[in-house]
Amino acid sequence: MKTVTFECETVTPMFLAGADGRTPELRPPSVKGAMRFWWRAMNGHLSLEDLKDREGEIFGASDEKIGKSKFSIRVKPHKLLSSKDKLPIHPVTTPRKKSFEISILEYLAYGTQEYMLPNKKFSVIISLPDELEKEVINVLRILSTFGGLGSRSRNGFGSFRIRAMNDEDDDFYFNLKKSHYSSELPKYSAFSQKMRLWRTQKCSKWDDALAELGIVYRGARGRIENKHHYEKRQYIGAPIIVNKQQMSKLDRHAKPYFMSVHHEGGNYVGYILYLPSKYGYGKEGLNDSEETKLFEDACSSLNQHLSYKLEEVTL
Repeated sequence: MKTVTFECETVTPMFLAGADGRTPELRPPSVKGAMRFWWRAMNGHLSLEDLKDREGEIFGASDEKIGKSKFSIRVKPHKLLSSKDKLPIHPVTTPRKKSFEISILEYLAYGTQEYMLPNKKFSVIISLPDELEKEVINVLRILSTFGGLGSRSRNGFGSFRIRAMNDEDDDFYFNLKKSHYSSELPKYSAFSQKMRLWRTQKCSKWDDALAELGIVYRGARGRIENKHHYEKRQYIGAPIIVNKQQMSKLDRHAKPYFMSVHHEGGNYVGYILYLPSKYGYGKEGLNDSEETKLFEDACSSLNQHLSYKLEEVTL
């Protein structure tokens, strides 16, 4: 077994809880769970059967024949400084008859409370066999590039950087090229030739970068159809509940957009990664091809606005 240590630093607030569900704590299962998600995203070209088998070999499974994970994670320190203070205020006005201001960061963090502060250091210590070193390390690097740890990670919270690694501009995207991936839509959110990436301009503070992402995304989502219509918006994320009634076809569908904030050259830059997939795959009563076409149409309208407001990165 080989042990590799990664010195990391929080970039945006992390909403994490310990074993008691209340005390903020960064725990190994949180890191490994996020790594498992991004490993799947990197392997969307595999059949579901092959994906399950390979995932079990690396991360472990409940099946006794497979057993526990082949690598282990420790996090030091487990506890980081936390706060219950309100997030920095970046007001936006709601388009209602009686308009009022909301804070876009509170909007992105809806339902969360105590958080771990940005700019705090922690170490991720991974012990693993030599044959898994490259694959596991690449997953952690992808996680730190496009994902985050804890609640609301798709909304840009929980972003972190691996010190002395993410600052290398030439290595930032880790050779992430569309040509390396399948032209077919995957069955779940994963890298494919359909993926897209946008970024903000450089900002002096993390909250400026995340606020810009939130304002642009919220505006884009609100422009894909008229107010009080949900035919398209349900494809961006579900469920949609209006007056205690569900207005979406699926009980659960996570949005295919991933926000993150990066510390680059003394500044902060916000990113939105788009990872589309087939819509409602395997859901009884839904026509996969028809629903996927409607899903792509809705996302296309939203993406058009993102491209108008943000710089699109060529992959």
